[in-house]
Amino acid sequence: MSISTRHGQIMEILRRRGYAAIDELAGALSVTPQTVRRDLQDLADEGLLRRHHGGASLPSSIANTDYALRQVENAAAKAAIGRAAAARVAEGSSVFLTLGTTVEAVAAELAGRRALRVVTNSTAAARSLGGDDGVSVQVLGGTFRPRNGGLVGALTAELAARWRCDLLVTGVGAISADGVLLDYHEEEVAVVRAMLAHARITLLVADHTKFLKTAACVVAPVAAAAVLVTDRPPPDSHAKALRRAGTEVVVAPPAT
Repeated sequence: MSISTRHGQIMEILRRRGYAAIDELAGALSVTPQTVRRDLQDLADEGLLRRHHGGASLPSSIANTDYALRQVENAAAKAAIGRAAAARVAEGSSVFLTLGTTVEAVAAELAGRRALRVVTNSTAAARSLGGDDGVSVQVLGGTFRPRNGGLVGALTAELAARWRCDLLVTGVGAISADGVLLDYHEEEVAVVRAMLAHARITLLVADHTKFLKTAACVVAPVAAAAVLVTDRPPPDSHAKALRRAGTEVVVAPPAT
């Protein structure tokens, strides 16, 4: 059994039960307790679970990892995703950009494009692109969140609905094995839904940890995304859901 498969099974057990003991996980996976301890430490280092004496539990499904931490978590993977996703953005097109550190990596790669119109509720993305003569940036109004530099809420969703764009580039808090896109904050999700309804194509960007996390707010079925750009092949259960949905999966190559 591969490490990624083992990690996926551990997270699935925790999603069902909330907590599991090391010996219980070792028996379920037919591996030694020492192997489980290493796996739990790897998953804890990625912020996917909480270690306890003798076991592990899921982090909260209603709270995301601190934004400052997420800016450095999996930074190389997010940069690779940013490059691969930006390659899908045609010059002369209009693009919605949502909040999120992976979307910010895409924004950084879009600098230097010609005749690109960007509509966003992310001040971080706007800063990346605002000084570029070839990119027109429309920042949506709304309630400002200092935590991530985002603009959110009903007003932001209403303003997003006044635009139509060729492409939506969005991140997500979690992707469930049954093919549902999830996130943590309803006021952010409302803006994403408005953009989804007014974009011709949706490009989802998500690193591999999103396959193992959970969140409480439903964004949309994964079928809403025409393309998923990620850094590792999805676990088997997720891959099946993506195939059923007809979502193209692009695994971003690492930097050379």
